[in-house]
Amino acid sequence: MDIIKCFFKGAVFGVANIIPGVSGGTMALVLGFYERLITAINHISLSTVKIFFNVFRFKTYYFDEFKSELKKIDALFLSIIALGALSAIVALARLMTTLLIDWHDPTYGFFFGLVLLSTIEPYRLIKKKSLSVLIAGIIAVMTVVAVSNAVTGDDLIEKEQKKYEIRMKNQNSGGSTGETERTNRSAPRFVLLFLMGAASVSAMILPGVSGSFLLLLMGGYFEILQAISDRDFPVIGVFSLGCFIGIMVFTRLLTYLLKNWHDQTMASLLGLVIGSLWIIWPFKTTVVVGNEIIYLNNRLPEAFGIVESWTLMTALAGMTIIFLFTWYENKGRKVEGQG
Repeated sequence: MDIIKCFFKGAVFGVANIIPGVSGGTMALVLGFYERLITAINHISLSTVKIFFNVFRFKTYYFDEFKSELKKIDALFLSIIALGALSAIVALARLMTTLLIDWHDPTYGFFFGLVLLSTIEPYRLIKKKSLSVLIAGIIAVMTVVAVSNAVTGDDLIEKEQKKYEIRMKNQNSGGSTGETERTNRSAPRFVLLFLMGAASVSAMILPGVSGSFLLLLMGGYFEILQAISDRDFPVIGVFSLGCFIGIMVFTRLLTYLLKNWHDQTMASLLGLVIGSLWIIWPFKTTVVVGNEIIYLNNRLPEAFGIVESWTLMTALAGMTIIFLFTWYENKGRKVEGQG
C-alpha cells in the first residue's frame, strides 16, 4: 500500500511539473514527502556513481557497498517517485495539454484548491513562530508575485505575435518552426540549454516556483517538449545534464538551510506556496493572437456561469483530495505512535 501511495504522489508531482504556473515542489510539500526527497537527492554524489560502477567488478565487497549506498540515498523511495512522475508525464502530457487549452479555468481551479488547503501542512512544520519567521514568509510571498509580474502582458503579446508571424512565414514557405529550432546545434545554444535545465529543475523542486513556467519565460519550454516528442537525444541529453547538475547543487543548499535555519526556511517555503496562489488563480484576462489564447492578469469573474461553476467544483475537488490525504497521513502517524 505504501508503494502504491508513493507512486501516486510521484504521479501528481510529475503532472504538476509539466503545467506552467504549477509547482512540483509545492505538490511534494503538500503530499508530505518534500524533506525526504531533498534529503535523498542530497545524499547522491560522485561517490554514488563510483560505487555503482564498482558493482561490475563482481566482488562481494562491492555488492555490499552498493546495497549500503542504495539504502543511504533512499533508492527505493526515489525510484518509485521517479517512476510515478515519468509514468504520469508520458500518460497524461497530451491530456493535460488539452485540458489547459480547452478547460483552462477548471484545470487551474483544481490546482488552486490543492495548493490553498495545502498551506496548513508547512505551517504545522514550523516549530517556533517568531518575527524572523514571519519576515521570511512575507519576503517569499513578495518574491513569487514579483517574479510572476517580471514579464508584462505587453511582452507576452509581443512574443506571441512574433512566434505567430514566424509560424505563418514558415508555413507559406513550406517549412516549420519546429524544424528551425531543431537545426540549431551551435555551442552557445547547447550552453543555454544546459543552463535552462539547471535553472528549471531547481525551480521544479522549490515550492511556489514553477519550473515549466520559468522554462517558458526562458524560451525553452516548447523546444524541450518538441525534442522529447522527436527523440532529439542531443538536446535531451544536454538539458538532462543541466538538470542533474542543478538538482545536485540546489538540494545541498536547501539541506543546509533546513538544518541550520529550519523554521525560517520552512516559513520561506510556505510563503512561496502562498505566493503561487497568485500565479495559478484560474480567472485571467485574455487576448487572442492568431489562434492562440494569451492569459494575462488576474481578474474576478464578471458572472457565474458554467465555466465558473466547473472551476468552483474542481477547486473543491482539489481541496477534498488534500483533506483526505492529510486525514490519512495523520491516521497513519497515530497508528505508528500507538505501535
